[in-house]
Amino acid sequence: MLQEKKFVSLSNDLLFKEALTHTDNRDKLIYFLSCFTDFKKEYLESVNLIVQYESIFTKTKLNDKAYRGDVVIKFANFRINLECYSTFNEQSFNKSTSYIMRIFSTQKDRGKKSNYLESIIQLNFIDKVNYSFDPNIISTYGLVNLSNIEDKKLSDKFIIKYFRLDKARMLDYNKDDKVLLWLKFIGAESNEERSKIAEGDDALMALNEWIDEYVNDLHTQEVFGKWAEEIAEEKKATEIAQNLCKLNYPLENISKATGISLEELKKIKNELKEMKP
Repeated sequence: MLQEKKFVSLSNDLLFKEALTHTDNRDKLIYFLSCFTDFKKEYLESVNLIVQYESIFTKTKLNDKAYRGDVVIKFANFRINLECYSTFNEQSFNKSTSYIMRIFSTQKDRGKKSNYLESIIQLNFIDKVNYSFDPNIISTYGLVNLSNIEDKKLSDKFIIKYFRLDKARMLDYNKDDKVLLWLKFIGAESNEERSKIAEGDDALMALNEWIDEYVNDLHTQEVFGKWAEEIAEEKKATEIAQNLCKLNYPLENISKATGISLEELKKIKNELKEMKP
């Protein structure tokens, strides 16, 4: 008897990042970026894409390297950060915002003129939203004057986009709308559904085949299972640390209670300060 294929949704953050950043799928990443940004496929094919991401297969423990597993794609004068959330709440929003703020702030004090800034774009794919949030499928955030929303600053340098998988799932199927096609593909909830969505699109069919092979590889299943458990434990410890930081508990005590280093706790506390209005 043939063993039933295992299914993991592409909205799973680990699979999302592994699939799009793998060297086997560079052409799919270019296709993906051409759909969700203003860059043409031909342009992206002509530039040198530098993909920065540490695969889970290069690590043995979360704390060996940067556990967040950020994806940053660099080319020309642009940096694109990719994030995916299978569930999205206030903490998810704070975390994703702190990521792009950190990326943006690293540009200062680099020996370059103050008027030199790369364009930083963050693409967030969010599902099961449990937070007061824009109900539209696509929303774009930047820096504006709250007294005059037409007064926008750095509108081409600091861009945060959110794509709601839960809202896309409710819309009728449309093969011609590539953004909707991708969102439905990412948010598909079964092998059959994902295959049906990919049908007729060569890039998505090839990516779907790659995902099936990847997910059903025994080594992948072992590593994903181990990392899912470790990440859940890390997430719980981080949430506890955040709450204790908000109550101004001494960092030394928080470190003892959660096992998180003082250095990392200082980063968490700074991120919380940045998020205050």
